Amino acid sequence: MDTKIKTADSLKLVCLGLSYVFSFAYVYMFMLNLEQGPMTIYFTVLSVVAIIWLELTIRQKILLGDLEKNTKRTIETRFWEVIIVCLSLNIYFGLGQEYPIYAALFLHASIVYAVLCGTGHLFRDGSSVFMPGDLINGFARIPFANFPGRIIAIVESIMLRKKDKGEVENGVESKSSSNTPKVILGAGIAVVCFITLIVAFNNLANVDSNFANARSSIEKFLMNIKIDETLIATFILSIPVGMYLFGLFQGSVRMKNHFEKRVEANITRGISKAKIISKILFSIILIIFIGVYLAFFISQASYMFSGFFGILPEEFTASEYAVSGFYELIRVVVINFFLLALIRAFSVESKLIRILTVILMAESTIFSTISASKIILYMSRFGYTEARTLGLWGTAVVFVGTILAIMNLTTKYKKVFAPWLWFSAASYVVMNFIAYNFR
Repeated sequence: MDTKIKTADSLKLVCLGLSYVFSFAYVYMFMLNLEQGPMTIYFTVLSVVAIIWLELTIRQKILLGDLEKNTKRTIETRFWEVIIVCLSLNIYFGLGQEYPIYAALFLHASIVYAVLCGTGHLFRDGSSVFMPGDLINGFARIPFANFPGRIIAIVESIMLRKKDKGEVENGVESKSSSNTPKVILGAGIAVVCFITLIVAFNNLANVDSNFANARSSIEKFLMNIKIDETLIATFILSIPVGMYLFGLFQGSVRMKNHFEKRVEANITRGISKAKIISKILFSIILIIFIGVYLAFFISQASYMFSGFFGILPEEFTASEYAVSGFYELIRVVVINFFLLALIRAFSVESKLIRILTVILMAESTIFSTISASKIILYMSRFGYTEARTLGLWGTAVVFVGTILAIMNLTTKYKKVFAPWLWFSAASYVVMNFIAYNFR
């Protein structure tokens, strides 16, 4: 048998063992109710183990010939591995104290995305606008499609070893194969004899006082064994968790990458055929949006731009001013990027459309800058908290996203989503380290 296949199978069994240990430790961590320091250590160790698990998974796929070595993919995978460890370390610095669900979701999403990236299961070769679909694929399709993966892995390994030992060759049963019924029969007889021994010992205890005392001692010993209910609950809960995680990691090895490539090709082909809407219609829509935003800037100039001068409008508190600015930004940017997506999907290529879209994105940068000024004004008066720094990070991410969108529209540099995603993840980690120093 091919040595590479045997090595891949051995790595698979190592990953199988890791799935039991990792899932038990992961569930048990939530049972302990740890403080920040121990929780950080726990999360960091688990993150390192998850990275080792991922590297073993990638190695399997390479050995099986389903994944070619790719420098760009390797670099991006390493980036996400570093982010995972940094997010775990961030826990010590207060990450997620106010919004723990967001912190946990970000960490888990990073692990899932690293698996998809490392095993080549992204819809495109590298991070792209298909990221929402990638995450759905990683959180749902791959793990649940391979939920019984542990059983399958054991069966596959047994069958592989049978084939390797030549137990069934040319229809002639080998010696080891013929011994299998004997082993099963011998084990069954041993169990029956052990039960018979217990019955005999019990009968003797009814007759002899020494045997009765021995039976009593054994019963007391067994009754004094305390079973930790927490460990039992952890073990039971860890079974489905381990099946899910093993389904994600090992499923990325078992499943080929054809599905993702086929879906991406179909969507791209469909979008190219959908570019049938006249440029006149989208031009009118863009002009209306640009005009509305411009009129808003003019009519609300004192409200919008007072934060740049450290002036708080009389009708607002600093908190209300910052929060209103942030949610205004989010709503406007979601609308603008939705409009941009419609234009890129359905509009005929046009220089006028491109110019108007650039103006719309430029207005988005103004909104994000205004929102940042409001949050900074709030921080200058009342200091830093996780919520405030998180809001400032959000405005920075939006600002960079709009700048990259403008670059996409005005230059030959078209692959802007991946840098935006990398900036978002890296700045989130850095933001948490910086925020801790200002407490």
